[in-house]
Amino acid sequence: MTPDPTFWSKLARKYAAQPIANPEGYQNTLDRTISHLKPTDTALEIGCGTGSTALLLAPHVAHITATDLAPGMIEIAEEKLAEEKLDNVTFKVAEVLDHQAADGPYTVVLAHNLLHLVPNLNRALARINDLIEPGGLFISKTVCAPRNAGLKFALMRRVAIPVMQLIGKAPFVEFMTAETLEQKIEAAGFQIIETGDQSGMVLSRYIVARKI
Repeated sequence: MTPDPTFWSKLARKYAAQPIANPEGYQNTLDRTISHLKPTDTALEIGCGTGSTALLLAPHVAHITATDLAPGMIEIAEEKLAEEKLDNVTFKVAEVLDHQAADGPYTVVLAHNLLHLVPNLNRALARINDLIEPGGLFISKTVCAPRNAGLKFALMRRVAIPVMQLIGKAPFVEFMTAETLEQKIEAAGFQIIETGDQSGMVLSRYIVARKI
């Protein structure tokens, strides 16, 4: 299975108009990420959506390239960039495996709310590792399966989402445990140096990992 840019492009305007579901959680993630950035960093954000996070991180790095597989998302990101008038941000249409090692190396790669939507995660993590310079950082926040999954989550995972996928109303999604996600990141050549959880019906796992 390959990611569907058309699905996300159709959602772009509606997605951009929606308020942040958890403003406190988003700000916490933003602050923690900024604490790891340096003014000399060259950053890459994969799965940037409509670009809001990239624009907020831009003042804290030398340059940030932000990509998304959906042209509709990048179109809105470019509109936001035109309003902000920042000169150290580049938006591009690309999915994870479109990125080539020759594009880097980057000192930091970011992937927020993305990894659970990637069909071949092991291959994607290997590509991300290739993009980062030795000692550089991979910072991610990923929706994971809750540690104590109840009936509501089980029905969503096994019934609601598959039905919506059949009618084109939901993308590929894999709810792995946070522990499984960390194992995959470590197997791709990273050392995890910081983690954190944002709880809810599903778990969002924040991970900072250093390329070995």
